[in-house]
Amino acid sequence: MRFALEFVARLKGQTITKVIERSVMDAADRSYIEDENHNIEANWLSYWDVNEGVRAIKLALDQRTHPTFEDEEMLDFVKTHWNFFSASPDLLKLRRQNIEVLWPSMPQLLDLWRETKTSDRHAVDHVMLQLLESAGLHKEDWSIPSEPEKRTYSSELDEEIPF
Repeated sequence: MRFALEFVARLKGQTITKVIERSVMDAADRSYIEDENHNIEANWLSYWDVNEGVRAIKLALDQRTHPTFEDEEMLDFVKTHWNFFSASPDLLKLRRQNIEVLWPSMPQLLDLWRETKTSDRHAVDHVMLQLLESAGLHKEDWSIPSEPEKRTYSSELDEEIPF
């Protein structure tokens, strides 16, 4: 196997690493997720993002990519704390800036969540808020605005009838 790899590298004037990278990319370009009628629904580009956290969330959201237990645990955490990671609970509009800040700390956040979810469900929220604020992302800038109090016509009427 090693000789064949060296042979291809010499023949193409490439490094062994480049030969392997190109082979993997060729295989990825030929790999698709199909529906029941064999229509192509997605390929690796459907999940690609320069942000590692965005990629991981996109992959974990699609059962057809066979998420691992760790992927599913991470996704459960993200869904539970969706307002930190997304503008909506369905995770369709991810908050890239928050993910960029939180993702490097994800192993520690998951550990804290495992330790405190039965005793202090907001402990991890406070840590994530601190991380975001330390990066200059204040809650007012990214949190979902609370619903304004709905006013009805009847609530605007005076209780007294002016006669």
